[in-house]
Amino acid sequence: MKQRVISALVISAMGIVAVVLGGIVLDIFLLLIAIVGLYEFYGAFEKKGHSPIKLYGLVFLAFFVLMLYNGGSFMEIIITSKRYGVINIFPPLFIISLLLLLVTVVFRFEKHNIIDVAITLFGGFYVVTLLSFFIKVRDLSGGTCLFFITLGGAVATDTFAFFVGKKFGKRKLIPSVSPKKTVAGSVGAFVGNTALLTIVGVILYFTGVYTKMPLYHYPILGALIALTAQIGDLSASAIKRYAGVKDFGKLIPGHGGILDRIDSYIFTFPVVYYYLLLFGIGGV
Repeated sequence: MKQRVISALVISAMGIVAVVLGGIVLDIFLLLIAIVGLYEFYGAFEKKGHSPIKLYGLVFLAFFVLMLYNGGSFMEIIITSKRYGVINIFPPLFIISLLLLLVTVVFRFEKHNIIDVAITLFGGFYVVTLLSFFIKVRDLSGGTCLFFITLGGAVATDTFAFFVGKKFGKRKLIPSVSPKKTVAGSVGAFVGNTALLTIVGVILYFTGVYTKMPLYHYPILGALIALTAQIGDLSASAIKRYAGVKDFGKLIPGHGGILDRIDSYIFTFPVVYYYLLLFGIGGV
């Protein structure tokens, strides 16, 4: 437990510094997470006997770098042409890269099959695409505050689920996927995070730290974050269960790999971003 706490504090400190500084520091921090996370994902399926095309992961990482440079979302790489105006070149680039991937399968059929292609593509979208929304939230007006609201809510969800489940949990939630998670822990995470973000909203609003989001959004976001964080956690558990691995990696002592640390977060940020987009919060 001591090792786990120390690792969590170190990683948290690095993340906080990167978010506060923003800009290229946050870009590099998230790019490193994307690189490690993507190859942890592919490595898990290799242990199952599959052969994801790791080299193709560089395509997703290249798109991620272009997104960082371009300031768009992962599937928006915008260029301006005098003749055609503003163009999103992501779709044609992705189609070309997909054709090259399929050509690889044709000429290396003995080593790779269509399941390997599916794993390769899913890993890219699961890790890299979802991570791109960390940048999107941070780049909003008041993005630092919104980022920490989102991240804090996801962390709180994990915390409530653990302690409530440990204290009151008797009935297992989905034992075939995650034997330790309980119904009480899940409900506690949902109720606890909704209440916590409501309190956070009141504090931020009446202290003047962040007043651009009406108070009624905080309990809604608390519930959404609690839901998506648990889905992210459970889906990662299902992937690991299929692959037959306990953790995605061993990079972080007491936690496993990078994906084991962020699996509750990567679904949360896209959902929060589009919620903010829907209600015009953050200057979207």
